[in-house]
Amino acid sequence: MDHANRIPEHPPYPAELLKTHRRRRMLMTPGMVAIGGLLAFFTVVFSVVVLPTATYKPQVSPNWLPLSDAQVAGRAIYLANGCVYCHSGFSRPQDVFVGSSALYARASQPGDYTGASQSPNTLGSIRTGPDMANEGGTHPDGWHRSHYWNPRSTTPMSVMQRFNFLSDEETDALIAYTQSQGGKLAALRYAATRTGNYLMRLNAGKAGVDDPDAPVADLVAELRQSGEFRESGTPMDKAPSGMSWMGIWHMNSFSRSYWLTDNPLEVNAENLMRGKATYLQRCSGCHGVEGDGKGPGAERLDVKPFDFTKATLADDSGTSSGMMYHRILTAGPGTAMENFGTRLSVADIWRTVMFLRTIPNGGLEETLPTVGMYARWKPPEGQLRYMQENPIEEIYAEPLPTDDPFMRAAHWIAPGMASNDLIYVGGKLPITLGRLAGVIRSQYDQAVKTAHAEATARGEEISSLEDLQSTKGLVFYGP
Repeated sequence: MDHANRIPEHPPYPAELLKTHRRRRMLMTPGMVAIGGLLAFFTVVFSVVVLPTATYKPQVSPNWLPLSDAQVAGRAIYLANGCVYCHSGFSRPQDVFVGSSALYARASQPGDYTGASQSPNTLGSIRTGPDMANEGGTHPDGWHRSHYWNPRSTTPMSVMQRFNFLSDEETDALIAYTQSQGGKLAALRYAATRTGNYLMRLNAGKAGVDDPDAPVADLVAELRQSGEFRESGTPMDKAPSGMSWMGIWHMNSFSRSYWLTDNPLEVNAENLMRGKATYLQRCSGCHGVEGDGKGPGAERLDVKPFDFTKATLADDSGTSSGMMYHRILTAGPGTAMENFGTRLSVADIWRTVMFLRTIPNGGLEETLPTVGMYARWKPPEGQLRYMQENPIEEIYAEPLPTDDPFMRAAHWIAPGMASNDLIYVGGKLPITLGRLAGVIRSQYDQAVKTAHAEATARGEEISSLEDLQSTKGLVFYGP
């Protein structure tokens, strides 16, 4: 068969389609690409930066406070060093701790971030670090100083970078801004933390009552005029119970229900080993790998961490198992002690307490602590007498007013005190819960007045001083 006859003589396409057309220019030229890219870029900038800045005018929340000059300077350092990348003010009400922990007792609101000093805002759209909106007042200044110098010294599991390149002035400003986070609630917590820190140092003989920066300076002057101040007292002076005033104040920084509480767990090798692992992971940054209170984070703390190597651990006035549990669970008012109640289980806290009692006998020196190293606590005679004279029922004889945030803050500093107790802090300063509340109120009011005056001087349009001083809705949440 002749296949050649099957090949068509003409192509199967119309001849018009095979004609050459005039060459056309490409519409997407480099110039058009550049113009389009710039338009897209400026549209994004306008939508993300300009528009929110111009329209972000939320109603001021009742918890809002303007920033002081030092806090404004600290905010600039906070932004310049990228702190906002991990610690934005992004409100995340679904956080696991909201509603279940005093650390996250209130989710931040848009009205917390208003005013000229808060623009542009730091809300962001994501947050990988802890909620800084509630950080103010949860730690004393010394803790933050150590944390910025070396985050692992205070929080061993932290992934935060070191900021030891900042000058002392920059660090102080950054601390001031951090302590402002939380508005009025932060100002109240900070007043309580600062007051407790000063009283703790005074009772240890490490602070002078004439210190011009002392939170209780006005109270000291008032008590001197009335003759109530003890000019010659010392922390080691004996109280009527036979205990030293230092020991009594130390005891009253714990809730009475924990004074004589013993460890409910069995002392065995498994619990001791678990407690040791928790100590090395969570506590060694401040208390040291040898347990002597000389960890890398201790250098910049006003109140030094406890030394667990002391032989008196078995009969010290503040080292019962219940007291140590209470301290780990709720943090230490007046100290840099962390609140581990949200990060450790009840059992792990008790295991840590159990291990701490082995340190004087070599618990950290040996790889495996043994049951024989465990030192049981025996209350000193004077302390036992004081406990019997001040039963837990007296705490509830006259309930604290729940609507007084300053009295609640005072009770956080001294949870073991009843409303009618009087303690000589440092052997000199007569303190009651009412006087503590007054000192905290004075510190709080001063912070509000300073912020209002400095914000007004900067030309910011803010609420009146009377509105800012209102304590309506103010609730104290312990750090």
